Amino acid sequence: MESVASSSSPPNHHHPQRPRTRFKPTQPFADRIVRALHHDLRLLHRRESTFFILGATGNVYTVALCATLSCTCPDRTTPCKHILFVFLRVLGLPLDDTCLRRRTLRPCQVSRLLGLPTLPESLAGVSVRQRFHQLFFNQGSSASSSRTRPRDVEIEEGRSCPVCLEEMGREERVVACGTCRNPIHEECLMKWKRSSGRRSAYCVICRQGGGISIGRWNKTST
Repeated sequence: MESVASSSSPPNHHHPQRPRTRFKPTQPFADRIVRALHHDLRLLHRRESTFFILGATGNVYTVALCATLSCTCPDRTTPCKHILFVFLRVLGLPLDDTCLRRRTLRPCQVSRLLGLPTLPESLAGVSVRQRFHQLFFNQGSSASSSRTRPRDVEIEEGRSCPVCLEEMGREERVVACGTCRNPIHEECLMKWKRSSGRRSAYCVICRQGGGISIGRWNKTST
């Protein structure tokens, strides 16, 4: 007669699978999703990982889909409604996609997102996009070329730098204030800004910031 132990089935060591918990968004996150889906937002231009968004109030915001998500809108919450707009209405992600809830993306996620096509219904009108390209790209390129075009700073012989008090040599790199036109060694200006913790290029002499124009200009003597 067989024993009970021999006839019994082996014990089951596998634990039952737990039911997958469904993501429950917080109310602020749900509100941002609603705004991203229903506000009058349109895509103006897409360039690699950068998306130019026309906001509901007419402002243009720049969304960057990279390792760290970013948007130029005033909302410091990530993801903001403009990032969610790109996810949901430009790229067509479903509401349960995990990328919607992330502040940072893995390289594989970035590659997957950037490989998705743009949904045509997310685009702004043709005339609006053409106007944006005229204002943003054409003027931007012409302004950039004018800023990088070398100019001459007229410096009197024996003129000293207001920071290091050394005479400015003929082959040295100098910059000049766009307001008072006083020249200064480029390296001295950078050191002065770093030591003073100044992010803006304020003039050492006249202290003007709004109208200052500082560039890499060659020295000439008069």
